[in-house]
Amino acid sequence: MPIGIPYILANEAAERFSFYGMTSILVIFMTKYLVDRTGSLDVLGDERAKEYFHWFKFAVYFMPLIGAIMSDVWLAKYRTVFYFSLVYCVGYFAQVLDLTQFGLAAGLVLISIGSGIIKPCVSANVGDQFGQTNKHLIEKVYSWFYFSINLGAAIAMFLCPWLLDRFGPRMGFGVPAILMVFATFAFWLGKWKFVHIPRGGIEFLKETFSGEGLRAVLRLSIIYLFVAMFWSLFDQSQSAWVLQAGKMNLKWLGISWLPAQLQSINPFLIMVMIPLFSYGVYPALNKLFGMTALRKIGIGLFVAVLSFVVPSWVESQIDGGDIFKCSSRSTITGLEPVRLLDGQTDGTGWSSAKAPTTAEPIELVIRLRERRAWTVSSIEINSSTTISQREVVALLDNLSLNALKECKKLRENLNSSEDSQKVLTKKAELLRDAARKAKKAHDVEAAKAIALKALNEAGETVNVLEDRFYYPKEVSVFAADFTGRLLPKLIFELDQQEKQKIEDPVEFAVHAGWTHIGSFSLPEDGSAERFEFSATSATHVLIQVKSSYGASAVKIGEIRVVTAEPMPMESAKTASEVWPNLAGVGYKPPIFWQFLAYLILTAAEIMVSITCLEFSYTQAPKKMKSFIMAVFLLSVSLGNAFTAVVNKLIQNPDGSSKLAGASYYWFFTIAMLVTAALFIPVAKRYRVQSYIQDEAPRP
Repeated sequence: MPIGIPYILANEAAERFSFYGMTSILVIFMTKYLVDRTGSLDVLGDERAKEYFHWFKFAVYFMPLIGAIMSDVWLAKYRTVFYFSLVYCVGYFAQVLDLTQFGLAAGLVLISIGSGIIKPCVSANVGDQFGQTNKHLIEKVYSWFYFSINLGAAIAMFLCPWLLDRFGPRMGFGVPAILMVFATFAFWLGKWKFVHIPRGGIEFLKETFSGEGLRAVLRLSIIYLFVAMFWSLFDQSQSAWVLQAGKMNLKWLGISWLPAQLQSINPFLIMVMIPLFSYGVYPALNKLFGMTALRKIGIGLFVAVLSFVVPSWVESQIDGGDIFKCSSRSTITGLEPVRLLDGQTDGTGWSSAKAPTTAEPIELVIRLRERRAWTVSSIEINSSTTISQREVVALLDNLSLNALKECKKLRENLNSSEDSQKVLTKKAELLRDAARKAKKAHDVEAAKAIALKALNEAGETVNVLEDRFYYPKEVSVFAADFTGRLLPKLIFELDQQEKQKIEDPVEFAVHAGWTHIGSFSLPEDGSAERFEFSATSATHVLIQVKSSYGASAVKIGEIRVVTAEPMPMESAKTASEVWPNLAGVGYKPPIFWQFLAYLILTAAEIMVSITCLEFSYTQAPKKMKSFIMAVFLLSVSLGNAFTAVVNKLIQNPDGSSKLAGASYYWFFTIAMLVTAALFIPVAKRYRVQSYIQDEAPRP
């Protein structure tokens, strides 16, 4: 075994820890932790975050083409890896130091350059360590190479989401930054142990653009086009699957998982399943028919189809319908979709920034799950919701700003006393300090305590935190079956004269096509209340919040629209417990289903990705190893570009998605199935031709 291999494996394990640790929390960071220059939250929506994530992955896997040319023509592999690993490190520290969109963009640009440029050189450098006498070890070493990748990734994907949740984004990004520094140091230590293949220079260009070189690139590029669709699906395990996990029951195996931690299952399974496939699955299949590299890839593409069938089904179960907040007297532009989650556990829910009145109630329009009519018989409203740390911070930021404005006004007033100015200045300073401390607090109660203490010290007499998020008091409930008809048209396209004629909100809703079920009072303590009514066919439910308990705004934790219809393949008892929750959280499938999806996806990855690494190296002419590896990585780039474009095109102006719910996953499932079927005749026509490096003397 070549003596430089341990240094390569150590470098790869640490580098992959840093990369996968950072990417595992990237979508969560963009949707929950991103701030502006003032330190206030400035987060992205789900679809936009997925789009940006996949454009970043596109850039990471496009840059290897530049890295390969730079390596083979100019710097050679070692110097390319070492120099751009330093760039890689700078990118991480940009992320750690600046948590705004600018810092995020700067960090991701530098990381994509550093990570992308070294990729083809590192993987090709593995093969360069072998010659004719030990070439039989290449397959095993590439398996161990992939094992080291996944060892680093498994630890990072479990640890970094916890660091982000417990200590915030600076720690979440900081640990990967430290590991990248270690990876660079480990590679530098191996400098005198490696077999160094000289740069190709002009010979590389001659070989690349020779008839043989161009034919090799063309033959492999056709294969890579089909593999690109696999990467389109695979990399969504770090974006769409993470967001889906947040809507599932995360308690499993005695662990309360964080949504981003589920990603660690994939690299863990890789480490377990690589030996299983190498010494069990492949030998068994080889007895049935010859397991060539292209057959492995083809089977893996079909397995990838199955991996997306599972989240497609899961999403159909999760889909709790769409929640809209609007006013019946508004225009269609006032329709804003909101995903209502379980306010009892995660602190999120539907809220309004203004207090409701009898004349102008706050309204929620709920489109029931699966976008079809249900026979509904009752509704449960749980107005109690946990105030989140992010809401505390946002409130404190607003109070700080208002206090500063008041202070400025006093200074402009010649009659204002100096004592008043000092009091307001002190109040502003205390609130700003509380906001900073609340951001570092590890739980919501700690953040509230910090805020309340600051308010008391500032002489604030109103309990702002309790008043700001108070419970609704009176509600009216309506139901309507709009099957085959457009909801916005029925509600909003009434002319202004009609609106002025109908002053009563209940009459207005009935005029718009809704059936009034009844008006109800909610308990003052915010506990859940269930209201029964006659069975009604409904695709939508409308709730008018008409008053609160004296607060300046209202917030609702969870709404459950109940039906007696059984869930398919479930008992009546189970249906009465979980299936009725049509709106809001919907049915929360256990996270076990994502584990099953990862199991299938990992099997596909072993058959497609590992095989492609080895196949690409052996099919590349001797001076084109890095370049061919870069062309292979372009398939990853192309797959992520496809996903990013899809996520861009499906975004509606109102923030909703044209591929909502399970339809998003079924779209990619069908695309993968078509790709796998078309790959079969292409693979049959491919002519295999292997190239192995000449023997090099051992150091």
